[in-house]
Amino acid sequence: MKANEIMRDIMKNQNVGLSKLADRMQKSVRLVSDRLRMENISTDKLIEILRYLDYDLVIMPRGKAGRIDGAYIVDGEEK
Repeated sequence: MKANEIMRDIMKNQNVGLSKLADRMQKSVRLVSDRLRMENISTDKLIEILRYLDYDLVIMPRGKAGRIDGAYIVDGEEK
């Protein structure tokens, strides 16, 4: 999945709409919407959004650890 798809999936699972996320972040709805549409979002912006969704960005060796329940893999590919 792409990072923006993952963020939208997390929002859907938590019943957090765009307005609610923007309010949590104290940013405009337009700015948050623009970030969620970015195909190549920077890690700084990704981490900021994930923080307000109670997620962390974790980097670990491929195939070395067991998959954590509820975890996502950012691979740049379509679902």
